[in-house]
Amino acid sequence: MPREANSTDRPGEVGGRPQLTREGYAQLAERADDIRERRLPEMRPLLVETERDERVVAEFERLMAEAQDIDALLAQADVIEIDPVTVDGRAVLGMRVRVVLEDGETAWVRPVHPDEAFLDDERISATSPLAIALMGARVGHTVWVDAPTGAWPCEVLEIDLTGV
Repeated sequence: MPREANSTDRPGEVGGRPQLTREGYAQLAERADDIRERRLPEMRPLLVETERDERVVAEFERLMAEAQDIDALLAQADVIEIDPVTVDGRAVLGMRVRVVLEDGETAWVRPVHPDEAFLDDERISATSPLAIALMGARVGHTVWVDAPTGAWPCEVLEIDLTGV
């Protein structure tokens, strides 16, 4: 079970350390490796051209910074470990949750650290109104999502431990 967060932690962190799913950690590491091993080497010849495009320089610098940021994140992150035996039925960071959304559609969502949220369509940032509302909810609960467009009810249909 994840360690308990304290009042100074931001959503997705415990003790000031980012909490990443195992799959998210691996995908972020792959992204940093891809940047360093493929994308930057492809761009290097373009940087020494006499009439180089400054957009290439800007993209090269952006990619270098992204790889460094990912490395720093991974160096301080903890991988979420949830023991299925000790799960008490409440949704926590990293768990897949099937919900009824505002428009009546059902969807699987997975609240994760904000830096992991872009990895697929299922992941949502722990700082999002939906993720905040889901933390601690149980199957059958209806939580209120305090969204910028107004509060709306969200029913929790199922919680799945896959991937954590």
